Amino acid sequence: MRILIVLLIGVMTLSLAGGVSLPQERGRIMPPAQLRCDRNDLTSYDGRVLVYRRRKGSTFLRMRTNFDTTENVTIRHPWTNDPSKFYLINGNAFMSSDWRRIETRAGVLKRGMRANVWVCRGNPSIQPVVDWRPDDTGANPRSR
Repeated sequence: MRILIVLLIGVMTLSLAGGVSLPQERGRIMPPAQLRCDRNDLTSYDGRVLVYRRRKGSTFLRMRTNFDTTENVTIRHPWTNDPSKFYLINGNAFMSSDWRRIETRAGVLKRGMRANVWVCRGNPSIQPVVDWRPDDTGANPRSR
């Protein structure tokens, strides 16, 4: 019993001093609550938005992801040019005052804008959700 206590104290001391590296689990970021998609059909793209076209009926995004892929996403919003019900900003609800944080004028995205986009690939009737990240510089992308 005494040897076990000594070993345990030794491991704890090394661990606190940084001598033992314990594995850290790195999990997936949680999808937005409003996105009702089976987890097996869900994917997300995070990165810089290269192309942004917001028109009546649909919004198109082309992104260069942190994994160096290029992805296209279309959000359908019939009869309106307002996709904001499919938008978040820094994980929070998108408000009408947030338009000025992502666009220079209506339909023109600010240069270098970044986003996390959630897509339900197994059910295209579920619209993608865009989480805009206006303050993200991309210096330390979380997915690399």
